Amino acid sequence: MLMSFVGTIVLGLGTAGTWLLLIKALRLPVPGWTTPALAGLVMIVFHLYLEYSWFDRTVASMPSRAVVAEAKTFRNPLQPWTLIVPQVDRFSVVDTGQIRTHPEHPAVALAEVAFVERYYPTVSTTQLYDCTTPRRADILPTMMLGADGLPERIDWIRVGDDDPVRRVVCGEVERRRNG
Repeated sequence: MLMSFVGTIVLGLGTAGTWLLLIKALRLPVPGWTTPALAGLVMIVFHLYLEYSWFDRTVASMPSRAVVAEAKTFRNPLQPWTLIVPQVDRFSVVDTGQIRTHPEHPAVALAEVAFVERYYPTVSTTQLYDCTTPRRADILPTMMLGADGLPERIDWIRVGDDDPVRRVVCGEVERRRNG
């Protein structure tokens, strides 16, 4: 965040300096208010570019096996442009290369899910998804496996059939099963 701020200020100063040199070199009769107005406009456009391109730039830096399950947008009256075009500020991503199934329970999948939010540390969690029944469970490091190969005393959480992370995980399991 600090580097974005510094970059925006440097760009504004650079724009103002370049504009002043251009005015002097071409001897243009330009009102004095144009320099700060142009610098301010360039800084606002650059800030909007950084804000709106964050999601695409972040996803592009991830490995190809990382699949975005859900992107959340927000609208904020303090940022009036988000009322017109909502901005993505967080998303969940599944590493499809890390999805595992148990040979005796092929419809139950273990997946690494990351929750990425702008200006906050990424939170990664391991979750178990049941692809036949819409439910999931958070896997804790202290969980023990039972004789059937599944964690003991697991707290299943019901999710909808349309749960985006479940769709990605179970879709990958189905894709692997069908070759």
